[in-house]
Amino acid sequence: MKKLKSERHHWWPECVSQHWAADDGTTGWLKPDGSCVRTRPANLGVIGNGHHIKMKRGDEPTPWDQSFERVFDKADSQFPKLITWLEGLEHRPMHDVMELKQRFIAQPCTDDELLRMTECAVSLAVRGPMNREASVALAEHLRGPIESGERNRLIGLNMRNAQRTIADSIGARGKFVVVYSQDKEFIFGDGFFHNVGNAQMAPHSPKLFVPITPNICVLVCRPSGYMVEPRLSTLVANDNEVNLCNDTIQVYSKNAIYFRSQQPIPHESFRCAQHLSYEHPGNPINNLIHSIPGVSARDSSFDHFYNREACSDPV
Repeated sequence: MKKLKSERHHWWPECVSQHWAADDGTTGWLKPDGSCVRTRPANLGVIGNGHHIKMKRGDEPTPWDQSFERVFDKADSQFPKLITWLEGLEHRPMHDVMELKQRFIAQPCTDDELLRMTECAVSLAVRGPMNREASVALAEHLRGPIESGERNRLIGLNMRNAQRTIADSIGARGKFVVVYSQDKEFIFGDGFFHNVGNAQMAPHSPKLFVPITPNICVLVCRPSGYMVEPRLSTLVANDNEVNLCNDTIQVYSKNAIYFRSQQPIPHESFRCAQHLSYEHPGNPINNLIHSIPGVSARDSSFDHFYNREACSDPV
């Protein structure tokens, strides 16, 4: 019986992380205690055997052992083309336009281009540490601490079909935005804003805000009601808006914030060392979604039931 070979599985693929290297070839890794190291990006975002499912304790193989690493091959092969395409889309700052909705620039696009954006964005959500923890959260809540081998099996079994379930359900349907920074850089982390964690069924109203490079984020969403056109828009964020996006990464990340050259100050939410989430529906990313041309304004009539702090429940 063939035994699964031990492998280094990247939840942050090298074809993406290489874009976060500074002039010296290293990427910054900020930790919740405020310490920071710089290392080659290929060393970041790695989980040993993270996409293996071993059905028996110990090293003995079984007929049911499997790996779902190949599920991400499609995304990894398309990331370079996606990034080149994103860099070439028309975008420009609009300093004299006050209303956010009027700053979006509609872009022509094909189904294949939107499918590529969806495939790549979803892959970062599915294999990321935040989703891994969400995949075992219910079992740990009911049973308490679980032995590492069984815990990894539960994570793998819950993750293995998620990429196709989520990416295929979104496809090229929804609203897509490419957000660019100017002087201020975006950050990345081991968690980011999305609502597709531990999805066993196709999500009804998916939304993902995903940093791709220090200067580009993508927003993929399907609001409950929207006009189809324009399907794709670009937006140049000002420094304050980039800060709000980076604050969101700090809320959703647990153990790692990655940056190219502009080291962020760890916020209280990140120092908690938990994957937190926004509780209030009027959070910065939801507000961005409802500013997209063709998406209706957010219903704020129930906002008084919420507080504006991040909650400790995983997404």
